[in-house]
Amino acid sequence: MLDRAHSMIIVLALATAACSKTEGPTSGTSTTSTPPPSAAPSTTPPELPSGGQAVDIAVPVTASGTPIASAAPSASAPAAKNAASAAPSASAPPSASANAECGTKPLPDCPLQAWMKANTNPPIAANDLPALATALDKTVGFAPPGYANWASIAKDGAKAARAGDMTAAKASCRTCHDQYKQKYKDEHRARKI
Repeated sequence: MLDRAHSMIIVLALATAACSKTEGPTSGTSTTSTPPPSAAPSTTPPELPSGGQAVDIAVPVTASGTPIASAAPSASAPAAKNAASAAPSASAPPSASANAECGTKPLPDCPLQAWMKANTNPPIAANDLPALATALDKTVGFAPPGYANWASIAKDGAKAARAGDMTAAKASCRTCHDQYKQKYKDEHRARKI
């Protein structure tokens, strides 16, 4: 019974935290309102998450651990919740991929992405090492300025493919993707090759 009462306290505290956030008059910072004090003992849950911030809220309970109704969310809760969810996140700067004109469905493939699908994927699927070596040799010239390891990774992959080592050739692809795929998408996704 005590576990259920404790669970109810936490649920009500979370609901109260989510619903009681309001905009400050001039600072633009969030404040929380605390239910009015009562004669009953209260429990303060430690650091309840609300919008990525710790919030300390006192939830009044009866002596048996049952929450008092005054801890219920206010009628203005939906407006406060909607205002909080509409605010842009300050932690993540927008990337070039957010405004993409290619590369994600339903948009068409980006130039390098389309080339890779047409020239490297089929030889890998068919275990055609000479065709993969030719494709990897061509990718050496696709490196944008500042991508220092791109050419050497592609050359290593082509060399492995010519030597008949598909595992090493695929490893070179993975190495290049690990180092450059996201950076390329963010900086050059629509770049002609």
